[in-house]
Amino acid sequence: MRVCLVRHGPAVPTGTPGIDDDARPLTPDGRVKTRAAARGIRALKLGIDAVWTSPLPRARETAEILARELRLPQPKLLDALKPGASADRLFRKPLGECPALVGHEPDFGSIVAALTGGRPDAFPVKKAGLAVLDLHRRGARPSGTLALFLRPSTLRALGR
Repeated sequence: MRVCLVRHGPAVPTGTPGIDDDARPLTPDGRVKTRAAARGIRALKLGIDAVWTSPLPRARETAEILARELRLPQPKLLDALKPGASADRLFRKPLGECPALVGHEPDFGSIVAALTGGRPDAFPVKKAGLAVLDLHRRGARPSGTLALFLRPSTLRALGR
C-alpha cells in the first residue's frame, strides 16, 4: 500500500485575533500555492485513489483542492488526522490502495519517522508539501519506506 501525506497549505497565522487555531482557513495566496502544488502531485501520477482529511478548515480546503485537481470524489473526514495524529491510529483500517492523507505538522514528520525508523525531526513536511510512503505493515506497529519527499516549490514547478 502506498500512502501520500500532504500537509495543508499556507493558512492564516496562529494567533490571528478573532480566529481560533482550530478554525484557521487557507489564505488567498495559500489557496493559489496549494492548487499549484496539487497540479504537481497530479503530474507525478502516483495513482491516488482517495483523499482523506483532518476536519480542520485549512486541511479540508487543501483536501478539496487536491481532490478537484486529481478528479476524485470529495475528501472524506478522518478524525485520526486531527492534530496529534499518529501512525498507530492512522493505519488501523484500510484507507484505499493509494490514499492521500491531508493533515498537519509536526504529526506528519513524526509519522514518517515512526514508519521508517528515522528521527522525529528529520522529515518535517512543509505546507503543501508531500511525503510518499510504501507501507509494509499496518496495525499497531506499522512500518514503511519513504519513497518520495518533495517540497511545495518542487511540486509547483512540476505542475507548470
